[in-house]
Amino acid sequence: MNSAHERHYLIIWLWLVALVLVSVAASSLLPKKQALALIFFIAIVKALLVARNYMHLKNEKAIYYAIVLVPLAFVVIFLFGLFPDFVYHATKP
Repeated sequence: MNSAHERHYLIIWLWLVALVLVSVAASSLLPKKQALALIFFIAIVKALLVARNYMHLKNEKAIYYAIVLVPLAFVVIFLFGLFPDFVYHATKP
């Protein structure tokens, strides 16, 4: 591996470390709901950084993104669609 690749991986790693520190700081400095929203957003950003750079997905064709994103969209739609059933029917005696 040449120094350009090593520098790129180092920069991505530093971004990941910085995002972890922001998440930890948010958990102690922000109100609970805001902290959770920020932590989940940062987790998505970190997952995208890892997938694109360390799993080398940034050089792949768009069809691979569609293969991943279409089922993920269905899961999110079903999750939000069924969420009221999980919450309100689970608490009934």
